[in-house]
Amino acid sequence: MTIKPAANPAPAAPKPMLDTSDLEAYLRARGRVAPVSRLDALDGYLTAVLIGPKFIKPQIWLGQLLGERVLLAAEETREHRAIQAVAHHHNRLSETMAQLPYLYRPQLPPHRNGGLDPMFWSLGFLAAIRLAPRAWKSVTNPDKPEHAAFQVLDPMLFGTEAIAEADVPAQAKAILDLREHFKVRRHRSMR
Repeated sequence: MTIKPAANPAPAAPKPMLDTSDLEAYLRARGRVAPVSRLDALDGYLTAVLIGPKFIKPQIWLGQLLGERVLLAAEETREHRAIQAVAHHHNRLSETMAQLPYLYRPQLPPHRNGGLDPMFWSLGFLAAIRLAPRAWKSVTNPDKPEHAAFQVLDPMLFGTEAIAEADVPAQAKAILDLREHFKVRRHRSMR
């Protein structure tokens, strides 16, 4: 009896999802109940979810982001396609940070006065920190020794000026350093 190797299965068809302009329109339509309304803010939000000190269940962060009712959306609906688009961005961001960290950069749009505008990215990042404020306290509290790791992000999170493109790699490194700093704690919280 000869066993033939299985043929390479065809790659799974991508799940239908909103494109970037439709996703941003969807986020804006949620209004004030949503923590973010722009794609750069979504990138900041997902970054904090991914690098934070505590694993946050997708039902929680997706529920806050898109609305708890959306989590029960039937396939092929706009709501379901929104979930797929957010999950795609989340997974791509996670893979980049884990497998190609040297390519990771926060998504910042151009600033009207030159450079890059971190305002909405930082609002998204800070909104996700509020999902687990006690867990983040070790780095957000200026009186704690671990605050130095977080403080590197101050120009991007709390500055009022544009970020020079030349400064983005240092900010990306600080984000990845925080990811590494919290790695053990985040994995422990998954149990």
